[in-house]
Amino acid sequence: MYSKSTIKSVVSNSKGALVLMLSLMLLACGTTSKVVTFDTDDIVISEEYGIDTDLSEKFNLAVKYIDNKKYDEAIELLIDVTSNTNKHSAPYINLAIAYSETGKIKDAENTLLKAIKINPTHPVTNNELGLVYRKTGRFPKAKETYENIIKNYPQFLPARKNLGILCDLFMNDLDCAIEQYEAYLNVRPNEKEMAIWLTDLKRRAGK
Repeated sequence: MYSKSTIKSVVSNSKGALVLMLSLMLLACGTTSKVVTFDTDDIVISEEYGIDTDLSEKFNLAVKYIDNKKYDEAIELLIDVTSNTNKHSAPYINLAIAYSETGKIKDAENTLLKAIKINPTHPVTNNELGLVYRKTGRFPKAKETYENIIKNYPQFLPARKNLGILCDLFMNDLDCAIEQYEAYLNVRPNEKEMAIWLTDLKRRAGK
């Protein structure tokens, strides 16, 4: 059975200051559904596969659990969802985030790699994978991942912010960090924290 419902995917960032919600609308149309993803920067991603009502309800409940930091409960539900569908990225992304929040970084990475097989260029999946690479000390791999996101989705600001943080705090590449913070502020000039970071970076870089 297919029904009209709304689900959402959580995107985290490396400092915990930014949480983006992605809305996925499952539209009833016989045996298939069109899943459209919107984020706050108006990126649209479509995954045109059906999902039954029971799985949709479990997904929605899992999102509520994540919102309330009940990660173990979310993991249990999302394992069930992902074991019954391999066509939608969102359940895998949220499962990986729940794993990461409970310190299960390897499980998070394995789950994200499964999501990559569904949609290799999905910016949210790759953004989370970049965070995993950073947390496990694979800084060049994290940088490459963020750069690939920006190449495909230059307006996806979480990747720019995370790349700037990576270059600034973990790779001592001030020019890279300045470039990303400036690009971010060109879109969101009222981000005071980012403006402070940029000012400090330029002072340290002698610019």
